[in-house]
This record gives sequence, structure tokens and C-alpha cells, in this order.
Amino acid sequence: MSKTALYLIYFCIYSLVLMVIGKNSLRGGHSMRDYFICDRSVSLPLCVCTFTGTWVSAITILSLTGSIYEDGVSVLIYSVAPWFFGAFLLALVARRLHQNNVITVPEFFRSHYGSRGLQCVYGLIFMLVYILYLVSQYKGFGTVASAVFDIPYPLAVGMVYLFILYTTLGGYRSVVRTDVFNLILLVVGLAVICVTIVSRVGGLGALFTQAGQVSGYAHSGMSQPTQHGGLFAIFNDRYTPLVSLSMFCGWGLGLAANPQYVVRLLGAKDDRTAQNTVLCSLVLLTGIMLMLVLIGLGMRVLVPVLSTPETTDGIFVRLINNELYSHWSGFFLFSVIGACISTANSQLLLIASSFSYDVVNALSPKPLPEKQVVFLGRMSILLCGTLSMILTLDPPLFSLSYGGDIWGVVGILLFPPLYGTLVSKKITRRGVWACLAVGGLSIAVFYPLYYRNMLTAHPAMFGVLLSTAAMFLVSAADRRRGGQKT
Repeated sequence: MSKTALYLIYFCIYSLVLMVIGKNSLRGGHSMRDYFICDRSVSLPLCVCTFTGTWVSAITILSLTGSIYEDGVSVLIYSVAPWFFGAFLLALVARRLHQNNVITVPEFFRSHYGSRGLQCVYGLIFMLVYILYLVSQYKGFGTVASAVFDIPYPLAVGMVYLFILYTTLGGYRSVVRTDVFNLILLVVGLAVICVTIVSRVGGLGALFTQAGQVSGYAHSGMSQPTQHGGLFAIFNDRYTPLVSLSMFCGWGLGLAANPQYVVRLLGAKDDRTAQNTVLCSLVLLTGIMLMLVLIGLGMRVLVPVLSTPETTDGIFVRLINNELYSHWSGFFLFSVIGACISTANSQLLLIASSFSYDVVNALSPKPLPEKQVVFLGRMSILLCGTLSMILTLDPPLFSLSYGGDIWGVVGILLFPPLYGTLVSKKITRRGVWACLAVGGLSIAVFYPLYYRNMLTAHPAMFGVLLSTAAMFLVSAADRRRGGQKT
């Protein structure tokens, strides 16, 4: 069977399953709690699937694996280690988060500090963050679909737009069901591709031996060649110790406070399920990351040099679809598409809750009818999804770095007040505002310096320190004046 015919079969089957999931989830009306967090009734297996499915995105599969191909395991200190560090922090506060009985993270601040302003500002911040971050997921889908169907990249991006909107409009219930299906596809696809590549190399022993002997440029677009043993170096010229360790404030703290993971805990059926969701997901994610590492190293052993320059994000798709093509390639590439959808639809749903619940409903003189809030949420999905699609037509070249920068904003503005409020009773409302003000100023100052190569460390490291200090200093001043929520 030809490659095109095989890909079309996969496409038809995949589309049919998503249509069934989306249609079933659209039936009937939804309350706000049901639409945004499944009325806090999600069981542990489903929580683990949606938590893991949201985590494993285009950045995880395409950008991470492409980086391993180019630079080896040094990228793990830059990305995977901070991700797991952030997840462990999230596990520590998971039960406390769930006990707050809120629908969204911005509502958490209104509940604790009685401030509609804080709820609204955080809602606006999250809308901006996810509109920008969605670009990396749209790009991942567009990259794969463009290669699979041999169509222009802009047209491929339009395809993901339709898939994501359809699976998101049904709310959190639709997102969870989609995540379960996509995660199963991904794990099976990863396992098959990993076994296939390791077998082609000659086994794990041969893989590690030969990977240690690889040298030279991965492709002509690289600025530095790989040295003998360089694929196993902890740090290199691209991922220096300072750059990698400072990402614990970008990827790490950003993930620890990230609303797309927090909402998975808020939707759990009880606080113990919320905590176990993170712990069980980390076990599953460890296996997924190990397979990605083996695939990246195995691809470099089998194809040490690409004949033409390639972006880091495009290496994986190119090799699986061309140099290392097999009858399983189509199945796996569609599982990558599923991973992009699973991350993107959860982020679109967060945009919906931020706009309709945290901004419009919070600022309304009286609470809006629940059906109206849900309707406004669906409209924001259409509008913000369209805006992200337009931005994706000119995407960032390296999604792993781009995602860390976006999550760094979350780390600066959200991590200090969220965790400070959860573990201490000494944070005041003015302290949270101070964190936002100083954090926003830090982003405006340090990020441009970083992009001009005037900073060697990630700007989130400086921003988190300054925003945290401002929060504690202003809160301490308020306590001296005798106002806990001033």
C-alpha cells in the first residue's frame, strides 16, 4: 500500500473517533462547574490521562527529540529536569489546591483576598499566555500535517484549528475523553517506534556504544559540531550550566503553577485523587521521556548527518516520514497530531474560563446566568483560537526555548503568590499586587535583554527573585500595620 493511501486511512479513522467524542460531549446543557471542571468528579485514571496528555505536547515530542538528535542528553537538564521538579512541587500542594473548591486559579485569589481585580487581572494574563503558547501546538500540528499530506504549512495549520475547536467546544468532559484516546495512541506509537529504532541499531548496548562515537555536524544548519562522546555530555555550548539551571525558574516554576495542570487537580473527585494524579502521571511520564531519549539517540546513530539543513522542531517529522519511514510511521505521526490537540484544547478551554468566568462574570454587577457564561466561553474559544492560528503563520523556530520563555512569565507572576498563599497566611492582597507590578516590570526589562544576548541566564531567574521579594516585603509592611488582607 502506498504511503499516501495509508496516511489517508489513518486520517479517516482518527477524524471519525474525534467526531464521535466531540458530538457526545456537546449533547445537553452544561453548568459552569460541569463545563470547566466536570463538576469535580473525574476519577484517578482519567485524571492521569488528561494530566499526562496535556503535558506531552508538540514541544515534548518534536522539539525535545530534535534537540536530543542535535545535542544529546544535555537538553534534559534544560527541560525535563525542570519539568519534573515543577511537578514535584505541584504534588506537594495538590491536596490544598483541591480543598479550595474553586473553578479557576484566578478565582482562588478572589476567594482568599476578596478581590475581583486580582481575579480579572490573572484572567487577562492567562488569556495572553495561552494565546501565545498555543502557537507552539498549532505549529507542531501544522508541521506534521504538512509532511503527512504534502500540503502547504498554512493549510495544515487550518486543519488543526478545526480539530481543536471541535474537541474543545464540548468543555472539559470532551477534553478528558480526547486526552484518553490521544494518550493511548501516543504511548502505543512511541513504544512501536522506539522498539523499531533500537532494533535497527542492534539493541540498547549497541545504541549507547554507537551514540558515544557519533561526531560531526548533525546538519549544515548547526553552529557547533558534536564531539566524540558529546551526545552524553551533561552540558555543552548551547546548554551551558547557567542557562540550564536558570530554566528551573522558567520551565520548572512555570509548570509548578501552571493553570493547565492545576485545573486537572481542581477537577479531581477528591483531594487524595488530586495528589495521586501528579505522582502517577510522573511514573508514566518517566517511561515516555525514556522512549523519546532512546528515539532521539537512535535516529542520530542511524542517520548521523542530514543531507540538508533542518530546524530542530522539524528533524523528528522528517526522519520518521522519510529516512526512517516504515508502515508504522503514519500511525505514529497521527499520534503526534493527537498530542498537539490534547494540549491545545485544554489551553483553549482555559482561555474560555479566563474570559467568561474570570473577566466578564467577575466584573459583572450581578452574576451572569450559567448558560451565558458557557456561551461566552465558547465564543472566546472561536476568537482566541483564530488569533493563535494567525500568529502560527509566522511561528518561532525553536519551540522548546519559546515554551520556556512563556512558562517563565507564569513562574514570575503566578508561582510566588499561588504557593505563598497556599503555604503561608502572611501574604496580603497588596503583596500579591506588588508581585504582579514588580514581576511585570521585570519581564519588560529582562526579557528584551535576554533576546539581545545581553543576559546569559534565563530572565525568569531574576524575575522570580524580584517578584517574590516584592510580595514578601509589601506583605510584611501590611502586617506591621495590622492588615492581613490589605
